Amino acid sequence: MRKQSPKFLTDFMNQGVGGLVVCAFALVVCLGLPGTSWAGEEDSSPSNEAALGLGSGLLTFVYLPAKIVYAALGGIVGGFTYALTGGDMDTAQSVWEPSLYGTYVITPDHLKGNEPVRFYGSSPYDDEAYLTERVD
Repeated sequence: MRKQSPKFLTDFMNQGVGGLVVCAFALVVCLGLPGTSWAGEEDSSPSNEAALGLGSGLLTFVYLPAKIVYAALGGIVGGFTYALTGGDMDTAQSVWEPSLYGTYVITPDHLKGNEPVRFYGSSPYDDEAYLTERVD
């Protein structure tokens, strides 16, 4: 017989996760307002840095599990693709690269707009993609 946790505990956990998601969404909306400028280092204050750190942590809490699931499924599908195409590495890499590469952790630089968030990755071995990313 399986022991169930008390109803108040499961309700509290559901509300807690929902509250974190709402807070993360509100933070993204507030940081994305046109009047908010994060680019100037002279405008940096401890409260702004704390908000960016908190925001990046909350967003990573929501974003990271989705990215890990996507990468794991891409790895599995890429393996099947490799096997079913008779060992065609180019075809398998066309599945693996977008799913396995990319951004896994949201940092304050992502929130400031200094670095792009890439859910779908590009190959680090592709010179053109690497140079384009570094020039921007």
